[in-house]
Amino acid sequence: MESPKQRQEIDEHQNQVQQPQTHLIQLDIEETNQQPVKRPAPKTFGDLTIIFIFETIGTGLFAYGIVASNGSDFLIAAYLYAAIFLTCKFTGGHVNPAVSFSFYCDDTISSWTLRIYWTAQLLGAVGGAWVAYLILGVVTSPSIKSTNIEWMLADLCGEAFGTFMFVLFIHIQVHEQTRQTNNDIAGIAWIALALFFSRQLSSHSGGCLNPAMGVGLELFEAFWLNDTTKLANFWVFLFAPLFGAYIAQIFYNSIYLPLLKK
Repeated sequence: MESPKQRQEIDEHQNQVQQPQTHLIQLDIEETNQQPVKRPAPKTFGDLTIIFIFETIGTGLFAYGIVASNGSDFLIAAYLYAAIFLTCKFTGGHVNPAVSFSFYCDDTISSWTLRIYWTAQLLGAVGGAWVAYLILGVVTSPSIKSTNIEWMLADLCGEAFGTFMFVLFIHIQVHEQTRQTNNDIAGIAWIALALFFSRQLSSHSGGCLNPAMGVGLELFEAFWLNDTTKLANFWVFLFAPLFGAYIAQIFYNSIYLPLLKK
């Protein structure tokens, strides 16, 4: 039979063994809580429907403006301003697959939402080209003037670099940490001005900087004129802007933002 003293020593020994185990479990829980996983907010069917409708309309308006502008940088920037003003409260005013892709890479939108944006933007670009033909009687699209390797390389670099600058300006304006103005009118003007200057960096390719415009307008022209050769170099206007947008969000999050916090 155990004496009270022996029983007390046994209890103390058991507590010493159990305490470190409890402490380790608490540490594991604390470490898990300190690293929350960033996830985009889920979208309802109604949200996705609104995004689809307004992105289609906004991108269509911009596509019409590109055809109607006859290459004027001022008019293209003005039509972008109008398209973003119309859609920003409902969709964020992307009207550009490269912009949507950058926010997907930034974990702001989900892959499913990205598909809705891209579908609406391509449909809007084709629809805008059709409306421009009905009203103006004009069919036009971005084009590559030469298939020479040096010329193609210049077009690729111009589209990628121009989109990089354009998307970087957008991230600077829309994120709270770096926003230049809280006024919506001024903020949209800032983005339209960014497009104006970014097009000057890619004048060699015509400054498309928008896969929906490059692919959508070329699709409509190829179909309407029954000339599939128009689609021969659409990949330049598709992949170069997406690459530029991807690098822009990496630069913003990994270099630009950390430097401001120092």
